[in-house]
Amino acid sequence: MNYLASLEFQDVETKAPETRQGGWTAIVLAGQRPGTDPLAAAFGETHKALVQIAGQSMLSRVLRTMLAAPSIGRIVVLAQQPEALLAGPLGWATQHPRIVPMISTGGIAQSIADVAGSRDAPWPAFVTTADHPLLTVELVECFLGRADETDISVGAVEQSTVQARYPACKRTWLKFSDGAYSGANMFALRNSKTAAALRLWSAAEQDRKNAVRLFLHFGPRLAARAITRTIGFDAAIAAAGRKLGVSARLIALDDPDAAIDVDKPGDHQLAEAILRSRAEKSATPAPSHAQLSIFDLDRTLTRKPTYTAFLAFAALRHCPWRLALAPCVVACMLAYLAGFISRRRVKELEQALVLGRRISRREIASLADRYAHKIARKGISPAGLARIRQERAEGRQVIMATAANAFYLDAIARRIGIEDVVATRSMWDGDDLLARIDGENCYGAAKRDMVCAYLETRQLCREQTSVRFFSDHVSDLPTFEWADEAIAVNPSPALRKVACERNWPVLRWA
Repeated sequence: MNYLASLEFQDVETKAPETRQGGWTAIVLAGQRPGTDPLAAAFGETHKALVQIAGQSMLSRVLRTMLAAPSIGRIVVLAQQPEALLAGPLGWATQHPRIVPMISTGGIAQSIADVAGSRDAPWPAFVTTADHPLLTVELVECFLGRADETDISVGAVEQSTVQARYPACKRTWLKFSDGAYSGANMFALRNSKTAAALRLWSAAEQDRKNAVRLFLHFGPRLAARAITRTIGFDAAIAAAGRKLGVSARLIALDDPDAAIDVDKPGDHQLAEAILRSRAEKSATPAPSHAQLSIFDLDRTLTRKPTYTAFLAFAALRHCPWRLALAPCVVACMLAYLAGFISRRRVKELEQALVLGRRISRREIASLADRYAHKIARKGISPAGLARIRQERAEGRQVIMATAANAFYLDAIARRIGIEDVVATRSMWDGDDLLARIDGENCYGAAKRDMVCAYLETRQLCREQTSVRFFSDHVSDLPTFEWADEAIAVNPSPALRKVACERNWPVLRWA
């Protein structure tokens, strides 16, 4: 159960005083634009923030999430009439020592600029909105954990991430060379240097949902690149920041719920369904007979292998000179094929040659995020994603088991909505990734054994767990034979022969 679920129906006034408060001030934007808000009117409320979803107002949900987030200290509710919002069912908020109501003085950006860095809202500031009821503690902590030392961090979700889970979800997409993005209404402002950006945002506020008009405020060159889509969103934000004398970055989030704020009745319906589903999952005990669907990655869900491709992608961006060592990498592969070294050892040598013997956690995480974004956009089979959705619709738990290395695989898995992975893992020395595999390479019989260990850690009895396994290669024969249902996907010639002999289903995904 997550932090939000544990707070869902508690009366905050009866809780013990908070003992752990983080350094971030949360500024919750709870005002509304001039005139009658259509959503508020549709639900008979005076303010959109008071519209209820699954039995609780949107503002209440956001405030409870902020209170539960370890990184958040002070919480500012910014609105034209905060006292009208924090009344009735929300009266508890006015009594909470960490919640401060403040009056907004103008537009959104100007109001943030007026309070951020003040005594009641000290730096650094995390800005979000009251119409974001799907925010979770995990999502807030993930975002702030990646905000590092950049002056401004902007949260967004790529279109493929949203549509993988919610195919019919309608959002406003900002289109760039690296994909289309929807804002997540999450901003990290670290210091007073962000004042210039807030002043510009105040002038550009009406253009926030049009990439071209928005970037015209930063000059014609950047706008031209946005028009022609010859710049990625992260690069565009960084370039805009440089124009203002600040460091700025995109934080591309892997949780599609981050992109869903509630502006329209359709948004409300979707958000309510998601919240009720969360509540049901947290309240429902695990079934005595579990159903598990296990997917391999390379050439099963992806069109091409990923490990060497990731190393090349990472080297090009981290230390391009190491690409000159490509002949040494080829020599290692030939040594493996000749039987002189193990598969595990060849992967360690490749990593050492291409990325170095050690690389920082921050650097490898950034490279993995960028690579996962690329794979999720163009490298994953749509038929594979559809099959994952089908497995979930049948009530089955979906995991991934692959020889791919977890230091980049975890980011890919999050992008396609898979939470648990069984994979090859490398060693860490503090915050440095080493070019050494920790334990077994998740390949052949070792993969089967590692999946068995996964079941044990999840307290799943094998005799009471139905296992369906998807893979493309005959090296996975031990896991195929161990599973209850073996399904060959885009099979290699050797696997195709085995599948025909044993009458296993064969799927061909483009």
